[in-house]
Amino acid sequence: MRSMFFAAALAAAVSPMSFAQSCETDPSLVGHRTANGAVRAQYTAVERGEWHNVVHIGEGLVDTGLSARNRTAAWSNLCAGYAATGDVEAAIAACDSALELRDTAWRALNNRGVAHWLAGNQEAALADFQAANAASSGEDEVEANIAMVTCTTAS
Repeated sequence: MRSMFFAAALAAAVSPMSFAQSCETDPSLVGHRTANGAVRAQYTAVERGEWHNVVHIGEGLVDTGLSARNRTAAWSNLCAGYAATGDVEAAIAACDSALELRDTAWRALNNRGVAHWLAGNQEAALADFQAANAASSGEDEVEANIAMVTCTTAS
């Protein structure tokens, strides 16, 4: 009986299905931190996955007298918050606002890619992830998102 179980387990282990590539299906959002205390609080909420706090803090920040650098971060974080709470249109608009301030803001590009992915637009997601990768220094989250799109669309 034991040898039959072992043989069945071995057959299952070497079956063609066991060689199928496993794709990560959840893209990674990234936070943007600056020295500004309010933006740091928003970033901390991103890191903790406290998405409603990210949105609440961000909506209060983006129309204040922040520097362009801090507003870029606040918009990018707000984009992540909207995407995580399912408001992909608001997420894309928030990332677009960050990118109007700095067109190479890799976090905004990455987060907009996530919003596109969640909206079902894989082509736009991949384009944003590739732009984020070019604008960054090979960030792990961006590379994982590119691999996710490539793996998922190849399956």
